[in-house]
Amino acid sequence: MNDKRLFYQYIRNTTISFLAIAILYIAYSLLFSSATFPSKTLILSLFVFAVLFFSGWAVMLPAIYKNPTALLAGIMSLTIIQMLLFMFFAASVVYANSPMTVVLHVMCMFLALIALQALCIIKTLNN
Repeated sequence: MNDKRLFYQYIRNTTISFLAIAILYIAYSLLFSSATFPSKTLILSLFVFAVLFFSGWAVMLPAIYKNPTALLAGIMSLTIIQMLLFMFFAASVVYANSPMTVVLHVMCMFLALIALQALCIIKTLNN
């Protein structure tokens, strides 16, 4: 029963962090962007951010559900997979000659996501 509690606690904490980052980004776009809302940059940035977030769930949720005390392999896989996905996205943006502001926006959200995911994992391990 304790394992399921940790599992649901991790889901709750990561969902709250994802929504907080997304809401802050949307608020930033509304306040400081001169483009019309919703812009292509906003939609693409949020889509890539959601892919990065759900890839984190795909890696960490099975690891937490099976054995929450031995998460080292899951944590290493999480970082590697998310970094590779971000690099693939950045390379595709450069190849398509798209504006680099999309990469900058996703990078800022991704850095916040990595920090908050680390905090959620530490909180899960402490419990």
